[in-house]
Order: sequence, then structure tokens, then C-alpha cells
Amino acid sequence: MTRVVDGLIACANRTPLAIGVYLGAVLASAVGVSRLEHWGFGDSVWWAFVTTTTVGYGDLSPATIPGRVIAVLTMFAGIIGIGVIVGRIAAVVIRTHDDFTHEEQEELAADVDEQLKLLRQIQRDLRTATGGRGSASGSSRARG
Repeated sequence: MTRVVDGLIACANRTPLAIGVYLGAVLASAVGVSRLEHWGFGDSVWWAFVTTTTVGYGDLSPATIPGRVIAVLTMFAGIIGIGVIVGRIAAVVIRTHDDFTHEEQEELAADVDEQLKLLRQIQRDLRTATGGRGSASGSSRARG
């Protein structure tokens, strides 16, 4: 189950992939309804887009039980898909120029790690220079 959730999160974090999955769901629904309800493909695609966007004009609706099952799944796919896509677009629009990218955050974390290593080395060097008499901040000789 965690693989599915991880996959969905990865998909949701990539706008082009999320749009592709949404369009794939629309086309899959259109193909299924077209075959089950004996509609033309164009009408089925129209119905799938109307259903996923929750517009629901009502000009076409499935009459068979399997068609209605596909309709319910299409509704859920639309609610999730449109929500993810709109959320991703909103995140891009409201992002400020002060935000750090993931790469910048990784670079900052690496810099902090390097600085911490240097500080620990300086602390060891000071302890060695003072003959191991406590930390440099507590030693009166280290201050001079």
C-alpha cells in the first residue's frame, strides 16, 4: 500500500505527469463508456471531460450498471485529478522568489554539514593546543 501512496505522491508532485495521468483516466473512461453504452468516441470523450470536471451537463449519462460504475470511478478520478492539477498550478503561482528550490536546500544542508565538521575540527585542535584542559570557551589561557 505504501508503494501506491508513494507513487501517487510522486505523480502529484510532477505537474506534467499529473496532467498525463488525468488525461489517461479521461481517455480510459471514454473508451470504456463508448463500448458499454454504444456511444460514439467523440461523445464518450465529451462525457468523460464533463464528468471529471464535475460540470455534469446531463446531456449524456450511462444507462448500464457497468457504465455507471465507470462513471463513479471517473467522478473520483476527476475530483482527485483536477484537485491535484489546480493545487500544483496554485503552488507555482503563489511561490515567492524568496523560496529555496530543493536543490538549493540540499546545497545549504551540505554547507551546514561542512561547517559543522570544520567547527568540530577547530574544537579538537583547541583542546589539543590547551593540553586537554576542557573546552576552549572555558579555558582562561585559550583567551589569552
